[in-house]
Amino acid sequence: MSKSGFFIIDKPASMTSFDVVAKVRRALKETGEYGKKGPKVGHLGTLDPLATGALVLAVGEGTKLIEFLMGADKVYETQIELGKISTTFDREGELTILEENPDFSRDQVEAALLSFVGEIEQVPPAFSAIKIDGERAYAKARRGEEVKMKPRKVTVHSIKVRGVSMPHVMLQIHCGSGTYVRSIAHDLGQQLGCGGMMSELRRDSVGTFLLERAVSIEEATTDKLIPLEEVVADWPRLDLEPGQRRALASGQMIPKPHYLRTEESSFPVVAFYDGRLVSVLKSDHHLLRVWKNFR
Repeated sequence: MSKSGFFIIDKPASMTSFDVVAKVRRALKETGEYGKKGPKVGHLGTLDPLATGALVLAVGEGTKLIEFLMGADKVYETQIELGKISTTFDREGELTILEENPDFSRDQVEAALLSFVGEIEQVPPAFSAIKIDGERAYAKARRGEEVKMKPRKVTVHSIKVRGVSMPHVMLQIHCGSGTYVRSIAHDLGQQLGCGGMMSELRRDSVGTFLLERAVSIEEATTDKLIPLEEVVADWPRLDLEPGQRRALASGQMIPKPHYLRTEESSFPVVAFYDGRLVSVLKSDHHLLRVWKNFR
């Protein structure tokens, strides 16, 4: 049976996330373990080409867990350059110098960042993958069209100032899914009145997937896959009896055990049989039904 699981890739700069996915998929296909078509490979959120760090890839049956993991919090280390603005909100765009020698203390930077913590309204960059009228915003922006991005609510749990060495500010940002660090860089510059853009970005974690466990693209071999069972280890769990296993396999619902009834009704329950993940179950009042099955 072909192997399934997750890789944490330490994405190098200058590569797109889709390039990484394609390269890993080709390498796994060449092993012959996944047949002629090769394995399914998905991701838990892309990184911009200039960014490095944790890019989480799901392989094979792991792709069935993507929808449950996509909303995970993320932690980033970023460097912001003050005094410049960019069309892309980072150093890859068209740059404009607003202030030659910005000079702000650490206290001033920290005070300016206070308004960016919590549930905030953020305007995403025009050069982003968000769809407007069915088309990616960046496609419109590249054609020179005016792109008006609507603000949306995102959650920023914390921002820690790692260092200030003008014109650069180094931050650690812990945020919810959908937050644009580029927008934080741009907005900080606006708040300080001098302009700002993101010059470096490194992702430290995606949920429980930590960069310290990352491998390079070349090291992404099946023996390095993080097993599905480890990824769901902290989820509500049911170890199936043979009768429960047969009932679920035939499309029936089974009673939800009392110890699971305190869990969020919408939160998935993982079903194990003989120590192996076999299903993700969905709650229906005091019953459980199959949401996803695993081979």
